[in-house]
Amino acid sequence: MKNSMILAGVLLAASLTGCIAVTGVHDEDAVRANTDLAIRVCGGESNVKKVTEDGYRCKTNP
Repeated sequence: MKNSMILAGVLLAASLTGCIAVTGVHDEDAVRANTDLAIRVCGGESNVKKVTEDGYRCKTNP
């Protein structure tokens, strides 16, 4: 229950900010870990393009 509430909070926050698209949610722990990693590696929430259970993508600036 706690894990699903945390994921729901992450998804709600992401949908409200419009910064992170989360797809393919079958493994909540993997998505949560990838979201945390993506935010750190990409340089912040605003630089994350997409998070899945398999990985993440940073936004690219031309």
